[in-house]
Formats: sequence, C-alpha cells, structure tokens
Amino acid sequence: MNYSQTFLKALLLYCQQQNVDIDKLASIAGFKTKDLFSAKDFSLDHNQLEILWKTSVQHTCDPLLGLHFGSTMQIAALDTVGQIIQTSNTIKDALLQAASLVHLLTDLYSMQLITNEETFSIVFKKNKKFKNYPNTFNQMGDFLMAFTLHELDGLLLKPFQPIKAEMPTYQEELKPKYSTVLNCFIYKKENYTLEFDNEHLNTRIITANYALQKLLLGHVANKENTYAKQGEFSSAIFNFLTANSYLYSISIEFVASHFNMSIRSLQRKLKEEGVSYNRIVEDVKKSLAIHYIENGDSSVKEIAHILGYAETSGFAKAFKKWTGKTPTAFRIN
Repeated sequence: MNYSQTFLKALLLYCQQQNVDIDKLASIAGFKTKDLFSAKDFSLDHNQLEILWKTSVQHTCDPLLGLHFGSTMQIAALDTVGQIIQTSNTIKDALLQAASLVHLLTDLYSMQLITNEETFSIVFKKNKKFKNYPNTFNQMGDFLMAFTLHELDGLLLKPFQPIKAEMPTYQEELKPKYSTVLNCFIYKKENYTLEFDNEHLNTRIITANYALQKLLLGHVANKENTYAKQGEFSSAIFNFLTANSYLYSISIEFVASHFNMSIRSLQRKLKEEGVSYNRIVEDVKKSLAIHYIENGDSSVKEIAHILGYAETSGFAKAFKKWTGKTPTAFRIN
C-alpha cells in the first residue's frame, strides 16, 4: 500500500471540492493527475511536494489548508484503520500504533506519545535534515494535528478535547481559527503538540470489538448485496462501503478517490445504473444496523456512532423507518 500516494489523491480531491483545477495544480508541481490516480506506484520528491502545497494554498486562498484538510479527512482513506484497531483496545494502544505508521505517510515528521503523571502529549517532531521546505512543513504539521484530533474523536463516544496545543509558528491573526478547529488554546513552542488529560489514555475505543465487526461485515457484504443485479459499479460501491464502514461513515470524496475518479463521474456512473450514492449509503447503514443489533453486544449509542449518526435519536428514527421498530424493541424480539 502506497500511503503517500493515497494521501496525495485525497488532498487533490479536497482541493477539487474547493473549485480548484487540480490538473493545473499537478502541472505546476511537475506531474499529471492521471498518473497519480492510475499508476500502481507513484511518488513526488520533496521539491514537488513543496510546490504542490504552496500552489494549493494559493489556489484555494486558504492559508490553513492543511488544518482544514486534516479536520475532514478520515483515517479509513489511508487504509490504516484496520491495522490500528485490530491491535488496539484503548486510546494508548491506538496512538502507539499510529506513531509507528507516520513514516509511511511522511518522512518530514515523527510522532511520539509522551506520558506524565497528570497529562499525556502527542508530539510531532520535525526531521531536521530537511530544511528547505517551509510550506510542506507548515501544512503537514497543521494537517497532522487536525487529523489526529479528528480521528481521536472518531474512536470515542464523546469529544476528545485537548488541554492545549503547541506549534512552532503561526500568523497571529489566524490564531482564533486554529483555536476553533483544535478546540483549545494555542501556544508557540518548538514542536507540534497536543496535550490531553491522562484520564483518556486508557479509555476503551468503540472499535475494540473488531473481530466481531469484521465477521459481521463479511456476512453483510457476501449475503446482502442487493445491488448485485442492479449493476457492476453500484454493487462494487455497496461492497466497498460495507467493507470500510466499521469505524464510521465514509465520505464520497474518499470513495471517489478509491475508484480513481471524480465525484461527478462516480455519481454519473451510478445514475446510469439507476441508483444514487445516497441510496446505497442508506442501504449499507440499514444492513449493518440490523446485523449489529441482532449479533453484537454493542450498545445502541455505540452502533449509532459507528454508523455516522451524531445523535442516538437520529439513528433510532432511521432504524424505525427501516424495520418498523426501535433498535431496543428489535433486539428484544
């Protein structure tokens, strides 16, 4: 798995959603988008990455591009989630696993978990042998901070709020925006750091029952693909969403990236088969919800969170529409 290539795909698709011509971005950085999306093994050198980040910031008119991208990207998009949750029961386990995988994404930073009596910190340290890539350093640093916090929220059933965040540099007028995304006070220090209360470190993550979930997902994908007769592409989308939904709902950007196409192309192909993306998402959630309720010991709240519902009430309403019963009543019967 080429993690850096997958990351670049996601970055360009994010820029495309900001109405940026990604072919132009790629051309300026010295590569072609068709090579990025079709080659089995694709990479950029550090100079190309520096140009790509710089021009992406300019064309999106977003000096906090890395921060905003990190707060929306899902860990499933890097295909690392299975490796992390298969060997993780707690936040500490997951962070240690994540730290061991950072080098697959970038060689400009390393990740460390530092624990103290009352707090623990996630620290991203610069690789000092790379000195001439300020845009890549700044944007990747922002990305790693926002991405990590975003994913920690996804592993728990409650917001995972830092005590404080530290970073080497930022424009003073942008400080309030950093505080809003990271949900804490920001300080200038040598490294990118997120500090948390120690009580979170041994918290059980909601995907700790990975083995059961994997079994159920395999059953749903193999037995309940209602799109098998609808068309080859819609069937592939159903299976893909099912196989990758054990953490939370997957974005259409990620799905389009996996199939090496734009969102518009994905939606057009599904329309040709007489189905919409949202309809498939709805059917995947229905199938998974029924199987989690029937076969697992996860609470209704956990299932709602796994399936991407912000509130348990929203999930309960959807479940009753699907089955005619509330999740609790369905489980009892």
